[in-house]
Amino acid sequence: MIFELEKMSANQRYHLITQTVLPRPIAWILTANEEDSFNLAPFSYFAALSSEPALLVVSIGNKEKNLNKDTKTNLLRDKECILHIPSVQNAEDVNTSAATLKYGQSEVSEQGLTLTPFSPNLPRLSDAKVAMHCRLYDVHQLSENQSACYLEVLNIHVEDSILSEAEGRYFIDSLGLSPLSRLGGSDYGVLNEKLTLKRPS
Repeated sequence: MIFELEKMSANQRYHLITQTVLPRPIAWILTANEEDSFNLAPFSYFAALSSEPALLVVSIGNKEKNLNKDTKTNLLRDKECILHIPSVQNAEDVNTSAATLKYGQSEVSEQGLTLTPFSPNLPRLSDAKVAMHCRLYDVHQLSENQSACYLEVLNIHVEDSILSEAEGRYFIDSLGLSPLSRLGGSDYGVLNEKLTLKRPS
């Protein structure tokens, strides 16, 4: 069957794309609210864009028409965030943090999540094995209700238990990280196997 996206509603396109482009990594983003609290939200329109410069891209929609999501509001104001790569053991907290709260309500406080000092202005989630301190590099308005936020990675925390080094190169145990990913609907993906193939010369 061939789908012509121009003839589909935005909701139909969303469900078709999110059930075919998968698994999608999750950016679990912490930003500072104005009221001395922290916002936390997951995004699965997310990808690594470049390593020189070290850029990630996250697509952020609006809460509702003409009203930014709290993450975008905070990013535009402070120009920084902590982006976590959640593991399977974080799944319940990731899912709960996707709920829409009033601005200033903190998912971190509501869910009783523990924080650890990280960047000068922002902490990281203690239970996340990977956390990246990022600054806002650029924003591109894709449509009235969707923006692409480009984030430059400044520092990366990796839990020692999944990190090793050999001959000046660092290795991260992907199965130990067990990154959580998004599939379609209410489904999440789990990494429980990997395939290793050497690149041809």
